[in-house]
Amino acid sequence: MNRRRESRRGAGLSRALARTLLALLALAAFTAVGAQGMLEGEVRLGVILPAAGDGSDELGAAMVRAAGQGAAMASDEFIFNAEMLGIDFGIPSAEASGPEEVVAAAQRLLDEESVFGIVGGFSAAEALALSQWSAENGLPYVNVGASSDALRNDQCQATMYHIEPSAAMYLDAMAGWYVRAGLRNWYFLRSTDPESSAQLQRIERGLRERHFGVRSVGESVVDADTDLGAVAGRIAGAGADFVVLLLPAEAQLSALSALEAAGLELMVTGFPYPEAQTRTFYAASREAAPVLGTGHRISAWEATLDAYGARELNARYRMTYNEPMDASAWAVYMGVKALYEAAFFSGSTEPETVFTYLGG
Repeated sequence: MNRRRESRRGAGLSRALARTLLALLALAAFTAVGAQGMLEGEVRLGVILPAAGDGSDELGAAMVRAAGQGAAMASDEFIFNAEMLGIDFGIPSAEASGPEEVVAAAQRLLDEESVFGIVGGFSAAEALALSQWSAENGLPYVNVGASSDALRNDQCQATMYHIEPSAAMYLDAMAGWYVRAGLRNWYFLRSTDPESSAQLQRIERGLRERHFGVRSVGESVVDADTDLGAVAGRIAGAGADFVVLLLPAEAQLSALSALEAAGLELMVTGFPYPEAQTRTFYAASREAAPVLGTGHRISAWEATLDAYGARELNARYRMTYNEPMDASAWAVYMGVKALYEAAFFSGSTEPETVFTYLGG
């Protein structure tokens, strides 16, 4: 009991020190924005978090929890920062999943809270809907969970910004890492959706154009009726030394389990959808396939990063929630940070001023 009380007391002191540091940073920033004017009135920034659901999807629940904790940590820190300077800042949030639902939530936050920007979007459809809504309303929107390359190309809006890396960035990072590891014969498992096809086309083009000597030796389309044992045979017959799962997180786990049961012995990784960047997924991957499910994974954020302020951010998160900071928590936190600082350092929540600041 004494040790537990001391642990809680230590955490309280650490949190107090973190707040003191934030206060000092806020006071130091005061001079920088003084010439541009301070924010006045109620300043509100909206966050749309994924709906919690019924808890039956363990991977989805882990991503939802991480996103919510990232938003809560951002709210605690930046509201405290603003209060030190006399700024009435708030971060109202809403829970919604699906394109129509997130747009309705964004509109409620605008109508009821007069938010100057929106942070959210955990699927391509949600991010597209929010980007179109943001363009219609002339407000900045920060995408924190959708990696689709189309959102950066033909579907891009001038009011849209991205914390979540693009599929191309993830796939290029994957290629760079595994090619340097000496893997030359790649086999792909993809789902039937257009996003999976686009990912396959992008990584195959990247391999052809940037990595001499690396080639795609085959692909298989995976759905609920696919015999993954037979797929394992095709992979072995193709001479592959590496398998990439361009599948949703749950389907990746099923594929890992089936491929290992079929006796496949080679390196396997998967596309890092938000649900597949959680510690819950990593544990489930090891359980599903103790050999194939324990390789390297690509991730937007890592809780052991130790450079450029990452150590302090990770430490504050672990101190607050007693668990590592997963990528969704980082993305939401950084989305709030980006818009808060844009308003704070420009001295205005007027859309054009915020856009100008974010555009450099």
